Amino acid sequence: MFVGIRFVFIALCSFQLSIAAVTKKDDDYTKIVFPGPIQDLSTRYGTPNKTDPCAGLTYCTVKPDDYPQELFNKMFEGKYKEPIYQPTYIMTDDRQGDPDEVDNCEVTVTYEPLYKVSNKQGVWRTVVQAPEKNFLQMVRLETCNEIGSSCFEPFQAPVDLQTSCKQTYGVWEFLVHAEDGSSEPAKFKADLPICCSCHYKPIKRE
Repeated sequence: MFVGIRFVFIALCSFQLSIAAVTKKDDDYTKIVFPGPIQDLSTRYGTPNKTDPCAGLTYCTVKPDDYPQELFNKMFEGKYKEPIYQPTYIMTDDRQGDPDEVDNCEVTVTYEPLYKVSNKQGVWRTVVQAPEKNFLQMVRLETCNEIGSSCFEPFQAPVDLQTSCKQTYGVWEFLVHAEDGSSEPAKFKADLPICCSCHYKPIKRE
């Protein structure tokens, strides 16, 4: 009888030790701390791509958050009673063509205020806009929807010629924010898309 009770007591103690060991093992797993900083998986493959609406263009119609509107309003305070539309077109190429002509190049035409413009050298300047003071700089822009696409398709071109749509740029002179931050605007020549024209070239035969 004594032997049986002793066996049960030993078995119970062994079982409690087993439970304690398992519990301790589980606690150890929940407290594991890896060395070093924890990586943010949201940037594991680089930072999120924030699309720039003006990327690849020579102009921007999006008003920047830091646009000095108050300064520009002061420049033209009381100067114009009627709206003045700038800028000035500088004739650099007379091959712009008639906008009513159809050459089969699909285009997008916009006419809205510009807030940033650049030249061929990639220099960007802030355009002066003060619509509340009757001064606004707007340009009719015409851009090719698909540069390099075929054109004059309604007409049968000679078999030895290849046609394609190309973007044509013109030079416009704007009043821009002076680089020294003064209250007087400066002049700046920008290259802007003015039309999409159809070009042709001979097909090279091998």
